[in-house]
Amino acid sequence: MGIINIQNLEPYRYSRTNKSLTYRLYDGNSIMIFNKDKYETYKEFIKNLLNKSSKIKFGKKVYLGKLSNLPRHKIKEYFQSNKLKKTSKLEQSDTIVFNKQHLQELNDIFNSDIEYYKLSLKEVYFFEPKDNKYLIDECEGGHKLSNELPCCLVIDQGESLKPKLSQFLQNKTSETLYVKKLYRENNIIEVFSYIKYIFKNPHVNIIFDEDLIEIINEDGIELDDEYLSTLDGMFESKSQDNINLALEMLSNVNIEKYSLTIALFLNKHINKFNWGSGLSIKNNNSFKSVLKYFKSKNINFESDWRFFSVNLYKKYKDNPEDLKIINGFIQQNINKYLKEYNSNQYLEIKLENLALKS
Repeated sequence: MGIINIQNLEPYRYSRTNKSLTYRLYDGNSIMIFNKDKYETYKEFIKNLLNKSSKIKFGKKVYLGKLSNLPRHKIKEYFQSNKLKKTSKLEQSDTIVFNKQHLQELNDIFNSDIEYYKLSLKEVYFFEPKDNKYLIDECEGGHKLSNELPCCLVIDQGESLKPKLSQFLQNKTSETLYVKKLYRENNIIEVFSYIKYIFKNPHVNIIFDEDLIEIINEDGIELDDEYLSTLDGMFESKSQDNINLALEMLSNVNIEKYSLTIALFLNKHINKFNWGSGLSIKNNNSFKSVLKYFKSKNINFESDWRFFSVNLYKKYKDNPEDLKIINGFIQQNINKYLKEYNSNQYLEIKLENLALKS
């Protein structure tokens, strides 16, 4: 991996004794370094946060950073009606609101079996600025090292070293640490700063977007047949302005109550947003919270109806009424497929009492 300058990444400072930090690299990227104990501690801590209760509890000061995708106008109304106060400083907050997906991505780094994504064991040497002049010519990009910053040398196990560097390291002590280089993953760095803060301040309340949006929209618009017909017409118009308005209307619907209906509606129209159409459902700020909700529930409405149906069953398997709707959706798509390839005579499939088997 090479020689790396260690720069400060607020609010954490470089420490020779505590290497469970995130360091900024000289090229603008970052690197995560953990010893074995810290690795296991944070791995378990993140897992517990992901499995925490969905119960909402606010403190005196609420932090909503860039990792929250909740519609800001709705948040403003909700905070005003509930007399809640926001803060722009994480270290002053006792409540943090953010999207659960970012925490899941960090969890994947700690648990992935894929080499590219996971924290891997590396040999790491730590040096003070005075040693940088000896290292400057030993690594590609080494000229970027600063003589004013500490640095670390990360070596893959079994990696061959230049003779001069190998000689320089003979009397130096390395440590086997978990290392992950982050490339353009600012959200991971941000959510890790949350984790560090929560770890040091266990009284802090954690609220996920996906849980709060349900409360914010609980008095939302009823999604009846007339409303759906109106939305259908707006999507069929193929006008981005009409679609944006339709998405704004959908963002005001009770997402938890009507999640299946909304998912089926979006899947019905997804072909309109193919590459080259010039249309998008991802540029509407208010609707982003709905998209994040579906992603967190693994409802991939943008997929082929077969993959989409599988995840619908997993999500709604305990609701008989929802299962009937999903059965009808599958039947409709199978028969559409059969008719497409034999329009004169085709076998019509009827699905009754379809059950999910584990």
